[in-house]
Amino acid sequence: MDSSSNKGEDQTMLLEEGGQVAGAKPVYASFTSQMLRLFCMDQILLLEHRVTLRAISELGGHLLYFYICDRTNIFGESEKNYSRDLFLFLYFLLIIVAAITSFKVHQDKSTFTGKSILYLNRHQTEEWKGWMQ
Repeated sequence: MDSSSNKGEDQTMLLEEGGQVAGAKPVYASFTSQMLRLFCMDQILLLEHRVTLRAISELGGHLLYFYICDRTNIFGESEKNYSRDLFLFLYFLLIIVAAITSFKVHQDKSTFTGKSILYLNRHQTEEWKGWMQ
């Protein structure tokens, strides 16, 4: 009785917090047994790997959408329409928004030094400088 209540609590924690259960130890099984559990829709396996399964399903959805748009006649063909003025307007708008965002002063302070945090700190730029030489 006690182990079944712990199992229910573990599943509840997985559903609520989205991570691994604190006391759960990883179980290393062979690839075939994992795939068999997946095809049998083992609830524990699905709960443990739901983030990965969601990412795989999103990628599959995107690929299906691209296939439908590119390789089928579900959506009719359209004529390409280029507008130089619209392109230049959107391009300059992007530059202005990027500049406003870049020049924004950040109020975050480092916990160690108390100075404001630079998003490209000196250590990082020195590393890049070394790579470029």
